[in-house]
This record gives sequence, C-alpha cells and structure tokens, in this order.
Amino acid sequence: MSLENGKCPCCNGALTLDSSKEKAVCRYCGHEIVIQQAVQKCIVDGIATFDTILLAAQQAIDYDRDYDLARKKYKEALNLSPNDYRVLWGLYTCEMGTLTVYLQTKGYVAQEGDLMQYVTEATQKYGERAKSNAPAEVQPYYFKVINENSTYFANQISSNKKSGCYVATCVYGSYTCPEVWTLRRYRDDVLGQTWYGRAFIRTYYAISPFAVKVFGRFNWFRNMFKKKLDRMVEALNNNGVDNTPYNDKNW
Repeated sequence: MSLENGKCPCCNGALTLDSSKEKAVCRYCGHEIVIQQAVQKCIVDGIATFDTILLAAQQAIDYDRDYDLARKKYKEALNLSPNDYRVLWGLYTCEMGTLTVYLQTKGYVAQEGDLMQYVTEATQKYGERAKSNAPAEVQPYYFKVINENSTYFANQISSNKKSGCYVATCVYGSYTCPEVWTLRRYRDDVLGQTWYGRAFIRTYYAISPFAVKVFGRFNWFRNMFKKKLDRMVEALNNNGVDNTPYNDKNW
C-alpha cells in the first residue's frame, strides 16, 4: 500500500489515498474519484493547516481505528471552521464508529433506550448539521447514510430485546463468537424445547441484564463466569453442539 494525500474534486475534502489503486470513494461526499486526479489536485492546491488537520483525523479512523484521536482532530478543525460540513460529518462518523465498536466488543449491556438516545443525539448534533451545511449534491448521500445507521442500531436493539445472551456476551466480548454461538444453539435447541428450560430462559433474561449493567465492567465479574462458561462450552462442543455462525430462532 502506497499512501498519498489527495483532495476530492467534488467537495475539496482532504483525503489519504492508496495510490496503488485506480479509484476510491470520498468519505465526505460519497462520490467515486480517480485517485491520481485527487492527488494532483492536492499538489496544485497545496495543503493548508485546516486540511492537514482533516487528514490527521481521517488517518486516525482509517488506519488506526482511533476514534478518540480522530474526534480530537475534528474538534480542532471545528474551532477553525464551526460550520464546515466535512468536519461535522467526520464527528458524526466518529460517534457512529464508537457505538458500533461498543456493540461489537461489549455486547448489549446498555439499556436499549440509552443506545438509541446516543444515536439520536449524535445525529442531531453532527449528522443533521452536516447535511444542512453540505452542498446540494452531497445532501442525498448524507440522508442515506443517516437513515442506514438509524435502521442498523434500531435493528440491533430489537434483536437484543428478543434474545440476547447478556452474561456470555459480556464475558466473551461479542454476541457473534464461537462460544456464544454454541450457547445460543443450546438455548434454542435444548432449553427452548421444554417448559422448564423456557422458564429458566425467562428467569435468566429477567436477571442477567441488570447484573451485567451493574457489574459487567468489572474484571472479577467476567472472570467469575468465564471458567464455568469455558467448561460448559467445551462439553457442549464435545457433545455435538456446533460453534459456527448462528441465527437465533423465534421460540
């Protein structure tokens, strides 16, 4: 990979581009650009302080997955240009990225309403402002992405309300990993098939969300359950319960 600075010919957004490729999609306006043209435009226009900060923010997201650093850089740029749609969109991207990582690494441990509140606040504070300040040709792209993000998080919450594995997700750090897939299969194929198994599931869902919300951030809580769950998962796998990707049943 050979990285070069470029500027989008459509919106003038400062970009870091892989010059070994022919084309790319601008993160600020969604238009497909020819990389060499974008690099040449950057050379002709030069890189000002404002664009340098945008590039640093973009690199923090694309290559380091460091949303905290990116957020800091975008806020520096915001001080220089409070209504710049590219900066506002970058901050919106940071907030959505942070929430996505939270779901992937922490599981569904926050109250459902809290998560949607975060999405709404970020959308109003940054996403909608970016759309309002963006050129007319960019606004449909922002509208599309904002709707897609809202739908994604709403679906995640809906799925969680129905069948989340709270403690296991907290222990293993993800709802989609081999250990949790094993436990979800056991829940649906074994426990979910008997009245006493379903009673256990209902009791588990009544208690575990509160326990994870209060204690899930502590190592002692995760460690206390991990050895037991590891042994249980190993026994289930040995008895033929699969650990491959799994979609929950509606039992």
